[in-house]
Amino acid sequence: MATSGNRLKAGIGRRIRFLSRYIKNPNVVGAVSPSSRALSAAVSEPYRRCGRRCDVLEVGAGTGPVTRYLGTILKQDDTLDVCEIESEFADILESEVLAGLDFEKPKEEGRVRVLRHPIQELSPDKTYDFVISGLPLTAFELSDVEEVFDVIRRCLKPGGVFSYFEYIGLRRTSRVLSLGKKRARVRAVSRYLTTNIREHEIARDKVIGNLPPAYARHLRFETA
Repeated sequence: MATSGNRLKAGIGRRIRFLSRYIKNPNVVGAVSPSSRALSAAVSEPYRRCGRRCDVLEVGAGTGPVTRYLGTILKQDDTLDVCEIESEFADILESEVLAGLDFEKPKEEGRVRVLRHPIQELSPDKTYDFVISGLPLTAFELSDVEEVFDVIRRCLKPGGVFSYFEYIGLRRTSRVLSLGKKRARVRAVSRYLTTNIREHEIARDKVIGNLPPAYARHLRFETA
């Protein structure tokens, strides 16, 4: 069993690797630090409250803070697909996160897997009760955000919930500080997200205990 010192070193190592990937490719990683446990819990709350068997998809898992939390609430017979296109992060998910005790039985039973491809390449036959996203949507082109939302709509079961988080004030700050084509892109993405929030948001949780503070947003596109 790992000592508290070893766990601390492992946590620091994950943060350093996360920051390194952010510096190399900020448009893909989208944050300077992994999500806190508080944010992981907030963005997973609709799934945690579900009392029946569920199929869950996590997108943009990074180094796996949300994945780790999901492991603590994964119910018997539930399935979890974790989609991560960054190879270094996918390696961490498989060798460290899914190696934890919470995932031992689900892995043996084939109920947990890492998908090393974009969400756009998901099998059209696979559907989920919950989709939980850590994708940096505000860093994407509008066409990419629209495509991601289209795929999520398609793969959610009737009444399914899409949960994601965004840092408080980030869209507003980006609109103010960006210039030229980047400002136009940020504004277009922000308008698209705002429209979806207005039309489909069923709940929102404010998480101050995260760096930076964030909203966990929960959307439902169809009724059960």
